[in-house]
Amino acid sequence: MQAVLSVGVIGTGGIAQSHINTIENLENIQLIAVMDIDAKRAEDTAVKYKAKAYNRLEDLLANPEIQAVHICTPHSFHADQVISAAEANKHVMVEKPMALTIADCNRMIDACDRSNKILMVGQVMRHYPVNLRIRELLTDGTIGKVGHLMRRRLSYFDPSQGASNYQKWYLDLEIGGICVLYCFGPHEYDILPWYLNSPVEEVYATGTASTKLYQGQKDSYTTMMTHQNGAVSVLSQSVVCHTSTHDQYIIGSQGSIMSTNQKLILNGEEVLVEGSASEGMKEQIKEFANCCLTNQKPDANGRSVRHTMAVIEAAKYSAERKEPVQVSEFEIATK
Repeated sequence: MQAVLSVGVIGTGGIAQSHINTIENLENIQLIAVMDIDAKRAEDTAVKYKAKAYNRLEDLLANPEIQAVHICTPHSFHADQVISAAEANKHVMVEKPMALTIADCNRMIDACDRSNKILMVGQVMRHYPVNLRIRELLTDGTIGKVGHLMRRRLSYFDPSQGASNYQKWYLDLEIGGICVLYCFGPHEYDILPWYLNSPVEEVYATGTASTKLYQGQKDSYTTMMTHQNGAVSVLSQSVVCHTSTHDQYIIGSQGSIMSTNQKLILNGEEVLVEGSASEGMKEQIKEFANCCLTNQKPDANGRSVRHTMAVIEAAKYSAERKEPVQVSEFEIATK
């Protein structure tokens, strides 16, 4: 009989619902409980999925049936909730961003190390079929030595509207961090070094506050990153662009790649990629369950994603200082 991981989900918002729906359709994981500080939301979700409802974290963590938790809460809560879960002897999947500071990332890693528990971060784009194929092509040297990667993620994201499916805390720097960096950036800053299997060493970023929507924070950034292998990545992001795009170009010594989340063009010819980005959540949760059940290290483990968060922190400070910065200044290793 196949082993099954029993989990609790912390939070019942949009991303939590995505986790729960996916859990319901996998064979190696089962939902035991949900927790939300809004008791009605917790109860409604629990009834829908035949789970137990909690509105205090400590009560959910005290349930001995629960082997692992999925943390799907506002960004500033991630660190303390991960640490509490590890101390309660639970494996942890935490949604991106891992945390809002490198210091908190280190605390999370240390807590899970002490408890000998899995820590995985929801870097779902690592599981998109097109991204897996790109990484394979680059690893195989299909386009030769990579020199330049140029990536764009532009959209209009307004969580202030009453009809929005998102909460207004995305505009609160204390809770959400700089939105373009900590809401969307964790995917973008993560995927570039992951493609190359080469960490970022130097960052030079500039940002602007283009509109009044994100008062007190920059809403658009362009960041140039120099990787350990000599490649250069350029990432442009905005959350106030009314025409959306999410694409990239990779230039190598023997060819080039253009891609979106669904399409891959190699040297001007489209390459068929089986599957779709919609499979990403299923594949990452399946990986998490397998890692917990077999004591294996996940790809997007805490130390791997700490580098992503160090690059984001470097980009933030580079834009403030108006100068290039070394990622090593921010990526302080745990003991």
